[in-house]
Amino acid sequence: MEHKRYTPHLLYQRRRREHLREQWRNFKLVVDWTVWLYLLIPGLLYFVGWYTSLWTKPMPAWTTGLSLPFLTGIIELVILTGGVLLFVEEADVLFLKSRRFWMRTLMKWGLLRVLWLQLGKMMLITALVAPLFVRVYEMSVYQIVLTSIWLGITASFQVIAIHTIKVRYIGWRRWLLMGLLVISMGWMIIRTSTWMLGETWKIGLSIAVVSLLFITLMQLRLFMKGTFEGDVREDLRTRIRLTALMLSQAVSKPKAQKTRTIVFRKSRPLLRKRSILNRTAEIGFKAFFRNSATLKLYLQLGGLSLAAVALPPFPVNVIVCGLLVIMLTLMLYRSWDELATSDYVELLLNYDSDGLHGAGLIMVRMLLFPLVTLMGYAMGLTWLGWLAGFLTAVCTLAFAYVVVSVTGWIRQTRA
Repeated sequence: MEHKRYTPHLLYQRRRREHLREQWRNFKLVVDWTVWLYLLIPGLLYFVGWYTSLWTKPMPAWTTGLSLPFLTGIIELVILTGGVLLFVEEADVLFLKSRRFWMRTLMKWGLLRVLWLQLGKMMLITALVAPLFVRVYEMSVYQIVLTSIWLGITASFQVIAIHTIKVRYIGWRRWLLMGLLVISMGWMIIRTSTWMLGETWKIGLSIAVVSLLFITLMQLRLFMKGTFEGDVREDLRTRIRLTALMLSQAVSKPKAQKTRTIVFRKSRPLLRKRSILNRTAEIGFKAFFRNSATLKLYLQLGGLSLAAVALPPFPVNVIVCGLLVIMLTLMLYRSWDELATSDYVELLLNYDSDGLHGAGLIMVRMLLFPLVTLMGYAMGLTWLGWLAGFLTAVCTLAFAYVVVSVTGWIRQTRA
């Protein structure tokens, strides 16, 4: 039986698959699919409605004053987020470093991967801003497609040029050359996009010029000597950066213990009736806000929820508001479960399941009702006016009361 010959391209494919498999494992490790499902569905509904309105309804007033250089400058900032991954490893010094054909082939496919990724990213961005190109700048679909190709090749050229500086220089020379490159490339992209606006032949000429520059830079990069250690160093940084970006929300940095919290520094009563259930709910309420992680999450979700119910039109805003109330209720009940199963509650508060259920119900209401009241008013303010916002706030609060009670009853029956 004839064995399949091992080639540099097969080595590149194997390392690329291993890298994608590793990133996918990290992604599954940090993503809570239940929470993302509640966030993704309302967000997707809102985005589809908003994007459709850009094509079917009159353009917002702010789009008419949006200049093309400003829009291109934003795209340039997106280009700066790109990176290069050549799949070069430390162990290659034992064999591949002395095999120039293998090293160049491995690097060639890594650089071509940058080109495909940047082309895909720029085409996606161009599709998102296509309503502006068509209805504000009066570009044809053919010109938009050519512009996306030009942006993709230009982004690939800039990303590879920055990577070349990183592997060749260190210290202040590195930062100086990178700063000069970014400024010059940003100026070139903005001026060129303004120059070729609405002219098909100018866009084609720009694609030809930047393609020649990209091919020249790619050849120089492949035949550049003395960059093995720099390539390995930058590949490690890129892989660690991608992993750290996904794990940053799941694994927090160790922090020094604070003797005083930001809120609720003094243990003052919040509820007038001093029953055991109320005092336990107060403990959970204060513990929720004294924890910086849960406080940050509460503020972030609150801000996003206000924007999610205020921006969409009717009836999308009502649907999104209802889904957010359900999602927030489940999230707050999960926070209560962490407190109810803690050693503190088990040692100091000798409760049965009904007592814990009652305390959890009070704590969830204390956390949820102020937020849903603001959500209801924000929805009514942008939908019907400031006076009708009070009515929508009351209706949203009543709906939240029903959701919390029904959810608590379901949890109690399943316990």
